[in-house]
Amino acid sequence: MVKKAITTLKQNGVKGSINKVKNYFCDEEKKEYYAWIRKNTPTNKEIKEQRNHKFENMPKISIVIPLYNTPKKYLLELVKSVQNQTYSNWELCLADGSTEPLEYLKEYAKKDERIKYQILEENKGISGNTNEALKLATGDFIALLDHDDLIPINSLYEIVKAINENPDAEYIFTDEDKFVDINKKTRREPNFKPDYAFDTFTSYNYICHFSIFKKELMDKLKGFNEQFDGSQDYDLILRAVENAKQVVHIPKILYHWRVSPSSTAGNAEAKPYCFEAGKNAVQEHLKRKGLTQGKMEFGVAIVRNRAIYGIKKESKVTLLLYLQDERINIEELNKSINELTYKNYEIIVISPREIKIENDKIKEIVVVEQDKLISKMNEIAQKSDSEQIIFAKDIQLIKTKNFIEQLLGFIQRDDVGVISPRIIYRNTSTQYNGTVYGIDKEKIGYLDYTDIAGSFGYVTRGAVVQNYSIIKSECIMVNKKDLENAGYLSEHMDYSDAIADLSFTLLKKFNKLNVINPHIELEVLEITEKQGENNFYKKWEKELTKPDPNYNINLRFEKNKLFKVKN
Repeated sequence: MVKKAITTLKQNGVKGSINKVKNYFCDEEKKEYYAWIRKNTPTNKEIKEQRNHKFENMPKISIVIPLYNTPKKYLLELVKSVQNQTYSNWELCLADGSTEPLEYLKEYAKKDERIKYQILEENKGISGNTNEALKLATGDFIALLDHDDLIPINSLYEIVKAINENPDAEYIFTDEDKFVDINKKTRREPNFKPDYAFDTFTSYNYICHFSIFKKELMDKLKGFNEQFDGSQDYDLILRAVENAKQVVHIPKILYHWRVSPSSTAGNAEAKPYCFEAGKNAVQEHLKRKGLTQGKMEFGVAIVRNRAIYGIKKESKVTLLLYLQDERINIEELNKSINELTYKNYEIIVISPREIKIENDKIKEIVVVEQDKLISKMNEIAQKSDSEQIIFAKDIQLIKTKNFIEQLLGFIQRDDVGVISPRIIYRNTSTQYNGTVYGIDKEKIGYLDYTDIAGSFGYVTRGAVVQNYSIIKSECIMVNKKDLENAGYLSEHMDYSDAIADLSFTLLKKFNKLNVINPHIELEVLEITEKQGENNFYKKWEKELTKPDPNYNINLRFEKNKLFKVKN
């Protein structure tokens, strides 16, 4: 392998070699995705069964599309993809603001009464044109489709199936992918999404397509707001999730987003105003939610947001720092503690051995046997007069100086149970990306969005603030009141499992959100041991065999395997 690498470098140079490696992995991912496509595309038999299937509830789906100088080839492909649907109770509502009317659509409307075509007197922009198309809709549900994209043959069938399975559903969304030419094997970049999650969605519009609204909800929302043109769909969805009785995610690719140089699908920089509008839409969303201390900024790029929550008050914080690893550099640790900007906190060091560390912020050093660690932590937490507790293990370096303030900003929200920074493992240059469950035959697993510390991972999820069902991190902050309600850390588990159990308990029993913020960074020496059978799994076995709402059943978490292919 070394000889091959040297030869490749000599033949292609550094840049050429990097591109060759990139292309290799892109090709591998494409092969893997097309294997997924083959396994998940309906067979002719399934298509026939879908066409003949009669649902108990057969709602009319109004597909709403604003038109503006749409290339004829693209638009006809779109119309045919709708006409070819296995579910037939639909109508296509087209509002045309083009500089010249698309006359050929009149013929389609004459031949198929389900197609409604209206020529607008003027172009009112994407929001205005869509609102005009909404006026044509008479269906029970409204589906939003862009004027040059496509939907697969089973799209409406799967949506109506979900409506029947979820009678309270008022907003529905699906997974999606991108394509250049649907007939030439150019499908790529599948976006297998988590269910709706507040922090993940405010970080970026991962929902995007395909969005379906109950007519009553759309009427309440009053359509699109022109103030957010460019990210009008983001604003609409933010308002929808605030008001919907039930939000349903269908984890299937039911939308194909066409890639072109002028679209955001093909070029994220093509419409920079879109991202400014999106950031502003989220800021308004936070205001409506009463999160007035929240401020939205651009994150790793203008295509991603970064939420910063100011602290409501400078409450007292206790950091319970467990130092087990003898290799910890005390001098380096001390220096990073001294650089912290927050003032109202104290540190209690816990160790299985005698340890010497002098710092004004260290209130006490407690020596405890490893099998009594959790009970000692609980005892200290119970006696603490702090409002927030940080549990941390083997921290070597606190890279973010306002580490405590940033954690506090999140935990002081009433809806957050546990907040964790990004954990970087110094000895392996990897990072902790969260814990997921219910995938393949495994019980729980660690995300391999990327192994390289600082990399972005699958659809840049490793670079945004996200919600997780389980956080099994070396460092978390929790409100003491929530810790009490959860019954403190489980004394029948080791450290990492006890942290995981606390986060999962707050989620399942108290409906709290668990958050990882990659903009706050800590370094530890090495990864906490990843166990298979454990007391955490035994306690939650029934729950952990279900799909994880903060992940996706189509994804794996093993290294070098991205898409889950059915057997």
